[in-house]
Amino acid sequence: MPPKQYPKAGYTQRKINPEPGQSFLWLYSLLSLFLAILFSPAKAQLSDWEVGGYVKNLFTYNENLNNIFPGLVTDFGQFQNTFQGRLNIFWYPFDNLYFSLQSRHLLIYQKNIKTLNSFTDIFSDNTYYFDLKYEYADKNDFYAYSEIDRLYLDWTIDALQVTIGRQRIAWGTCLVWNPSDLFNPFNFLDFDYEERPGTDALLLQYYTGPVSQIALAVSPGKTKEQVVYTLRYQTNYENYDFSLQGGWQKQTLRLSFTWAGQLWDAGFRGEILYSDPDLEYTRFDPALPPFFFKQKTDKPYWTGALSLDYTFSNSLYLHGEYLYNGLGTRENAALRRWDILYTGELTPARQSAFLHTAYDITPLLRGDIFLMANPDDRSGIVGPSLQYSLATNWDLYALAFLTYGATGTEFGGFPNQYFLRIKFSF
Repeated sequence: MPPKQYPKAGYTQRKINPEPGQSFLWLYSLLSLFLAILFSPAKAQLSDWEVGGYVKNLFTYNENLNNIFPGLVTDFGQFQNTFQGRLNIFWYPFDNLYFSLQSRHLLIYQKNIKTLNSFTDIFSDNTYYFDLKYEYADKNDFYAYSEIDRLYLDWTIDALQVTIGRQRIAWGTCLVWNPSDLFNPFNFLDFDYEERPGTDALLLQYYTGPVSQIALAVSPGKTKEQVVYTLRYQTNYENYDFSLQGGWQKQTLRLSFTWAGQLWDAGFRGEILYSDPDLEYTRFDPALPPFFFKQKTDKPYWTGALSLDYTFSNSLYLHGEYLYNGLGTRENAALRRWDILYTGELTPARQSAFLHTAYDITPLLRGDIFLMANPDDRSGIVGPSLQYSLATNWDLYALAFLTYGATGTEFGGFPNQYFLRIKFSF
């Protein structure tokens, strides 16, 4: 019995801060569990229980990772290897109630990764209220990380659906940028985290009809800037899904309108967001010592995204998307790279464009290529890839991120990267 296809949630747990040795033993125990499952039947479903997941290994070659952090003299090397396992557990005790626990576990090798993590943690945007992660970072070149990213209870009572805990609330309609998604906007370039981050929240959905609902979602925060709440109405008219949403995120009033449907035979999606912020934060500028400055944002602005995609009968797929960010800049977008963690923007740029095409070369081999570009500063990233099905549940994936642009542009400072991943699903 597959899990229901609507937003999931999680459940709270006491924060645990084990010693490094205990963290490692805990991680080792989890990996042992993965191996046990790996050599059991590929997928287990015993009446009320379902267990699945995957193990995969990602090898990365970076041409010059140090360009991203010009203020650091540490050599981070050119190679990274990430071994990752995921376990998804679903329990269905009643027809109208189910529970899920899902976790991911990473073992990463990279030169001086301990220093790299210490620097990037300063700018992390961890939206989780409860600490359900465990880290082992005592070695310079080795890092282990475990996290429960889904832990939720879902209960349906007549027309009311209640979901509580760590869940993913994905309310955007576009495929690359979701300005109306206040809880879980995702990073398209983070391709190795297919499930995408969740949030600790309470979600109430009341179905007013077969194709309409009213939803209320609330996510607590350790600071007032992290509190998110929103009210949403969704319906369908003339085969189009429409939604209206109003809420509060990052000290900002957010009002949005979204749609998704067909324009002739093509998929047509859009999102329009109005933001009225009252936000003050500490801004980071790597070019101006002492690097940290106070910044205030209090002027309303608009954000909009349009998406169009079409699949031909021969499997050729075409997709284009455009994002307008009223708070973004037309030049030196790299200098606003850290600001968006505080403002909730999806990119630091005023305009962003995306083009994507894919084709099934054979039934087992698929080729893709995308372009993500900043039209104003003329920087971008090209991503060609090949995916091959080696056998049942075995996949091989090769991908490159090829960047271009001058210094100070949105993508100009990023290195070219090359990835090779093998994955087994169970």
